[in-house]
Formats: sequence, structure tokens, C-alpha cells
Amino acid sequence: MAELKFEILESFGVLSTSKSGWTKELNFVQWGDNQPNFDLRTWSPDHKKMGKGITLTHEEVVALTQVLAKVLAPEGSKVAAPGAENLAAYEVVDEDDWVPEKSSFKRLSDV
Repeated sequence: MAELKFEILESFGVLSTSKSGWTKELNFVQWGDNQPNFDLRTWSPDHKKMGKGITLTHEEVVALTQVLAKVLAPEGSKVAAPGAENLAAYEVVDEDDWVPEKSSFKRLSDV
């Protein structure tokens, strides 16, 4: 079986860590000779093994940010992080015109 070629170009953060030490991370990864993409998956502590995950283009990350803003709006949460102001140039929806959709629950923990 051929070895999987990848390079983590930038790490954005760890979302969680399991008891075994594996971490769920958001990184910018180049898989083989393909264009680098945002990558959300689990990694072994030494980053030599990885679990199943998803890759996202920049446009998909922007769209996901907007969807998460709608999901978290009932909680009064703001989807923002240091450097998030740079996403403003890529917003598809004008912030002044955007009204979060009403959800049938108040917090995600109510589901």
C-alpha cells in the first residue's frame, strides 16, 4: 500500500483531546500534490496517523461560519475568533441585512 503524502501547513487549533491522546484539529493541509485545504479530523499525538475527517475549501469554511452563526444565534453566541475580522471581506451575506433564523430550541444542549 502506497504511503499517504501530506503536509500540515498551518495548525489553527485543537477542538478536543481523547483519553488516548488523539486530538480533533482544524489545520490547513496539502494532501499529495493537490491544492491545500482546511482539514478537520483526528490525529495521533505524533501526527503520523489520522482518523477520518473532512476537507473544506475557503469558500466552504466561510459558508460553514455563516451556518454556525445561525445555529448558535439562539444561544446568544458570536462566531468569532482572533483574526476573524479578516473573514469580513469574504462574507456572502451583508451583516446589516442578515437576520438569524428562529430555532425551535434555545441552546444546543436542549436538543
